[in-house]
Amino acid sequence: MPRHLSNFTSMSGSINGCGDIPDNNSPSEKDNVSVVTKGKDLYYDDAEILDMVTIDLSSNYLTGDIPQEITSLLSLRCLNLSGNHLSGKIPNKIGILQSLESLDLSRNNLSGEIPSSLSNLTFLSDLDLSFNNLRGTIPSGSQLDSLYTEHPRMFDGNGGLCGPPLGKNCYVPQKGHMRRKENFSKIQPFHVGILLGFIAGLWVVFCIMLFKKSWRIAYFRLFDSMYDKVYVLVVVSWGKFAQENY
Repeated sequence: MPRHLSNFTSMSGSINGCGDIPDNNSPSEKDNVSVVTKGKDLYYDDAEILDMVTIDLSSNYLTGDIPQEITSLLSLRCLNLSGNHLSGKIPNKIGILQSLESLDLSRNNLSGEIPSSLSNLTFLSDLDLSFNNLRGTIPSGSQLDSLYTEHPRMFDGNGGLCGPPLGKNCYVPQKGHMRRKENFSKIQPFHVGILLGFIAGLWVVFCIMLFKKSWRIAYFRLFDSMYDKVYVLVVVSWGKFAQENY
């Protein structure tokens, strides 16, 4: 998407005399203009269309991320970027667009968390973030809660989302558990190295005694000699101990 959207100066300022969006679904006059917003095909006359500030780039092949510059269009009331190949995160300052009434970012490849500032859009009456790669908790707020009640599918297709109002709990690992896991991961290679070295040493000694008869004889002689010395030392020490105490 182009990053020069902030050059739309007529969208950057506030508009006075904004009226309600009409509910009619069919044209009543010849000069009415059709605008697709809030999931409907609505019609506006010449006077109403001046108050309807809309960007609709849906169902194209747009790529890249949503430019942060779009948050400078303070008079924007409807933004529809659905059905593209947009990636990256939703702009963190999306909550600045206080006039926004309809936001449709569905069917893209957006990732990351839903910005908490989204709950600041008090005029927002239509929201669709379905079928992206969003994750994390959903921002809380009375406006978003009421929107979910009216449009319960607006978060569908985002397997990483969790917490209210969804029925999927978020897993938050405890700090102590993470610390123990890190310590274990640091100590484990050291212990494995010691064990492998011990096994390798025993295997070398076993192979030498198995194939070297002279070494095998010398080993058993050494073992017998050490056994005799230890036995004599124990017997003498026990005899001295018995004489001193009895």
